[in-house]
Amino acid sequence: MKNKPLLKLVNIFLVAVMLLTISWSSVAVYGENGIFGQDIAIYIGGQRLAFDTPPLNKEGRIFVPIRYIAEYFGGQVEWDAENQIVNIRSGSNNISLKIGFKFAGVNGAVKVLDVPPFIYNSRTYVPLRFVSEALGKEVEWDEQNRVVYIETGVKSYTTTVAVSNSTATVNVVKVFLNDPTIKLEIVNAQDQIGLLEPFESMVNRKNPLAAINGTFFQVADTSLPMEPAANLVINGRIEHLGTPEKYATTFAFTQDNQVDIANVKMKLQGEYTYIPNPELERLYTQGWYIGTINRAMWGENSIRVFTPLRGATTRLNVDGINVIVSNDEVVEQVTGTNVPIPPDGYIIHLGGTEVRFKDRFEVGTKLYYRDIYDVRNSSHPDMWQEGVIWGALSAGPRLITDGEITLDPASELLDIPKITGQPLNRSALGITQNNELLMVTVSKCTIEELATIMKDLGAYNAMNLDGGASTSLYANGNFLATPTRKISNALMVLPK
Repeated sequence: MKNKPLLKLVNIFLVAVMLLTISWSSVAVYGENGIFGQDIAIYIGGQRLAFDTPPLNKEGRIFVPIRYIAEYFGGQVEWDAENQIVNIRSGSNNISLKIGFKFAGVNGAVKVLDVPPFIYNSRTYVPLRFVSEALGKEVEWDEQNRVVYIETGVKSYTTTVAVSNSTATVNVVKVFLNDPTIKLEIVNAQDQIGLLEPFESMVNRKNPLAAINGTFFQVADTSLPMEPAANLVINGRIEHLGTPEKYATTFAFTQDNQVDIANVKMKLQGEYTYIPNPELERLYTQGWYIGTINRAMWGENSIRVFTPLRGATTRLNVDGINVIVSNDEVVEQVTGTNVPIPPDGYIIHLGGTEVRFKDRFEVGTKLYYRDIYDVRNSSHPDMWQEGVIWGALSAGPRLITDGEITLDPASELLDIPKITGQPLNRSALGITQNNELLMVTVSKCTIEELATIMKDLGAYNAMNLDGGASTSLYANGNFLATPTRKISNALMVLPK
């Protein structure tokens, strides 16, 4: 029994048949001649398809058995044997194809095929590119290596757009996050927080599929440490706090490539699990506070933490008491600056007036600290948990929220000439509704123009990164934008 949608699709093809002269006898000939096995590889989402029969080539088009569409695309396939119509449903997409006909129904509209589907050796074959793109999949053909890539890895291109300053070059790297063979990673210059390194050197060292410069860092005053000016989450932990006092626009990702852009305030909270002095039992409920982490540029009177990502030593020129923690237990207190960081622990530095708390960190005390995320304007609020967020970087201002331009630099304390002034080289991150990451650089545009460009590229959420002389972009062996100075950190796409 046919349902009403199927009857509508049959009607589409009854109309189409009047526009196309073709006989069933010619279909039989079509099924016997001009078809040959195609020695190609097909990758979907980074996984190579396994065929018990090879793809077929007909008039320069690649065809695959219809059952592979269901198996690899997650679609539902219905076969109307009487009318020889194939119906494919995947999500909100509906496709209908008739054997031997160059007309197809796609979401209620009639499309024309270059080569129609056919039956060969009792199997129904459909055109791979047409069906893939009708289902909203990106398709690329590597002629040299004879490989079809469908939503796999990294794709890059360059285009030109009109801006107030005449035209701008837009470099776009699209990362297909559904590809299980790739991962995202925050990479620090020289693998340490607070140092600089040429972008080209970082790329050569890590050999990524793609990379873009990350967040702002201190570079104007060479007498100060070259530290990030924003927040970083690395390998599942908050490892740098540059703006703990505000809701900073932040890009974040999980180990399984879920991504989000949100406005986030981060902080660390210390906790005790064992206190040797029974007179200090009240501290179990109070815990211990942390001002910042892996940052020298902070108030003298504060408590800060330094982890191995800082490097071999704290590189701190502020005197104070350094509480050495190994395996979550205080093992020593050392007075002075620039002390070694244990590889299995961290340093709690008590500076200025905060040395008064040294009795709360006596040897034998057992403690730890928690990552806390206060999140606004998130598409995936469940992501924002300690250990779930695998990597993140803050920058801003935010450009797009849920498909609409929401640029407001002043609300993020970023209403400064470097960001809102004259046209500059700029870089940005965007997330599409199809779980694709856009890594973008634009030559000489304003921040308002950057927001418009990101929306036109299909970003559903987007944010500004560091730009100007730091603007950097790399993909598939090519440097698309090269900075004129060393940088502090980068976001990279790496093979798993």
